Amino acid sequence: MTTSAPVLFLPGTLCDERVWLPVWQRMKISQRRYVPLQWAATKDDMLALTSDRVIQDEKVHLVGFSMGGYVAALWASQNMEHVASITLIGYDAKGLSKEEIARRKQLITMLNSGDFKPETPAYFTRFVHPTHQESPDVMGVVQSMAEDLGKNTLLAHTQATTPREDFVKALAKLKVPVNIIAAADDEVVSLASLQTMADNIATANMYKVENAGHMMLLEQPEKLATLLSNCIDV
Repeated sequence: MTTSAPVLFLPGTLCDERVWLPVWQRMKISQRRYVPLQWAATKDDMLALTSDRVIQDEKVHLVGFSMGGYVAALWASQNMEHVASITLIGYDAKGLSKEEIARRKQLITMLNSGDFKPETPAYFTRFVHPTHQESPDVMGVVQSMAEDLGKNTLLAHTQATTPREDFVKALAKLKVPVNIIAAADDEVVSLASLQTMADNIATANMYKVENAGHMMLLEQPEKLATLLSNCIDV
């Protein structure tokens, strides 16, 4: 399948284009555009990087993973006329739970004090499904991105996107397909929470990825490529 409308891909926290590569290799997209959120220090930077990849008067398919889903939803709410569809992967538009905000505040404190290094393997056990934690194609890529991008990127991403607004109502107003992709075993964003989000958006399509955690793009790239090809073929 080849789609003619541009497709913008937005990565998650402490991720770069490597998180998308296995999926891209399995897709045919005539106009693929990547939003390098790893360059951003603030929320405004993230929005500017997204806008820079959209030409005047065109509509684009937005595909956001985790933090990239938040940025995609925020940008879409401000630029509805440019949105052909939006696909959110492992992202809950309801916002962050109190527990997650508390965890992030603790992380920010530890990063500022130098007590934490993001490439620590234990940090990623929440993000990677147990069956993939020894895989160089999954855990290896996650750790490589963390080592290359470093704690300053993690700190900037966390501070820029905490807390997060509730975008469920804004997404419901878009009048375009809202595709929600959830991993069955995601410990960061639960399947149940994404199902609730889908139930509150009339144009939502909900998809579940089995045998995957939060890093489903790396864990099940074939499945994600198939789902995304269907989502942007509108």
